[in-house]
Amino acid sequence: MRHVLPLAVLFIVVAPAAADLPVHCLRHQLLGRWHFFLGPAQKERSSCGHARPDVAERQPPLSLVQNTSLKEVELLDPNVVHSAQQRGHWTMIYDEAFEVNVDGLSFLAFSRFELLNDSDGVQQNVSHCGETQVGWYRNDAGTSWGCFYAKKLDPVPVEEPLHKARAKSESLVVPLATEEHHSFVSTVNLIQDFWKATVYERFLGKTLQELNRMAGIFRPFTRAKSREADPSFGSGIPSFLQRARAKSKAVKGRRPLPTQWDWRNVSGRNFLDDVIDQGSCGSCYMVATTHMLAARHRIKTDPNFEGFSFNFPLFCSEYNQGCDGGYAFLAAKWASDVGLVPKSCSAEDPEGLKTTCTLTCSVANLTKSWRAVNHHYVGGYYGAASEEEMKRELVEDGPLVVSFEPQRDLMYYSGGIYSSSAHSRGEWEPVDHAVLLVGYGSENGRKYWLLQNSWGSDWGEAGYMRMHRGVDESGIESIAEAATVEEIRHEGGGATSLLQFAAQL
Repeated sequence: MRHVLPLAVLFIVVAPAAADLPVHCLRHQLLGRWHFFLGPAQKERSSCGHARPDVAERQPPLSLVQNTSLKEVELLDPNVVHSAQQRGHWTMIYDEAFEVNVDGLSFLAFSRFELLNDSDGVQQNVSHCGETQVGWYRNDAGTSWGCFYAKKLDPVPVEEPLHKARAKSESLVVPLATEEHHSFVSTVNLIQDFWKATVYERFLGKTLQELNRMAGIFRPFTRAKSREADPSFGSGIPSFLQRARAKSKAVKGRRPLPTQWDWRNVSGRNFLDDVIDQGSCGSCYMVATTHMLAARHRIKTDPNFEGFSFNFPLFCSEYNQGCDGGYAFLAAKWASDVGLVPKSCSAEDPEGLKTTCTLTCSVANLTKSWRAVNHHYVGGYYGAASEEEMKRELVEDGPLVVSFEPQRDLMYYSGGIYSSSAHSRGEWEPVDHAVLLVGYGSENGRKYWLLQNSWGSDWGEAGYMRMHRGVDESGIESIAEAATVEEIRHEGGGATSLLQFAAQL
């Protein structure tokens, strides 16, 4: 019992430190008819009133969208959208936004939320899932841009306020004693033998708040888990995520996949960027996304490509919250709407010390530029991923970005096939850390995913880790994302969207 107690204590005191947007909406709440209120279309893309990067407390007012036209759409299960003219497709973006593609237009908006203070002065947020914040729309060609917001015709009940986690401040800001680290590691190694834990010098002297921030997408507000919020939760009825995975059988006519894969060595070549250390900046989602895009560009086009800057989109994208977190789908979406620059165009700053949106090269003088294309969730929409589809896309197209909900023991991983305690599944699955999926295999009959982390090459297995595969360990098979890269050659000027954006800096 004395061995188990330190482990339990460390889990209890963990509380979020950084945040993406404080909103929580589920897919079933968004199904139905919507009115989209479109502002006038322009030739140039705008930030639609959002900061770069986005800031939760500084959301633009709906009054920014004026001279509106109206479009009615209906969102259907699981990913179909109907307008008066066309059938299209849509997806949730985790639990905070949606992307709708219909009538030759692409729409992106975050669900609306309010930040309030209760009678004790504790911050709380309220999600309005039948409404959106000001969002963006563009045509498929990327030559026409505008701002919009949306309201659902059928009202959605407003959720009860979610309060900011009331963890004792002392437990978050006081550095953990060295003995606590060693006791924790001893317990992990005692209760299982699938993987090994060790104490890393770099984590000594840090607070739980500092350690949590490294995970990249931790949320300061609690998330409701109830049968009212999610009818499948606790009911014994498989959620739509589980139903999708149940269909992950091999499809007839497809060539069989290899039993193992590793993009660090395919025909003797390594297609990956070096492992980096993100430090205290919650940039894991952006590091993983730019590394995914660079690897896929090397595989398809240029094996010697230098790689893409992650600092440029990290501090310039209005779709994410910079060092306070974000999502790979939105990072790839912004790379599609605006563009990508090589590493040499933006000084890399893994620690996030320079938080301004800047470039160190002239985009107008580039002889070619790049943008992401076909950004998507594996399976076609959020919740449709499966082990088989992830393996196939990984082998045929290149690395993927995957996210998961790690327990605190992940910080101490040093080797082996990682697995943690069981977690609940529902209409969404909580994830807090993004990594690059680069391969798969098995060892002693235990299947694993091979992942590139962003905690430095002295962590884990030279900066990599293996995680139990095929069981949705820590939610890793719930949210896999990818995109490809389009190279645009030009004379005397950058691609339109990128050049316009650079001119605004």
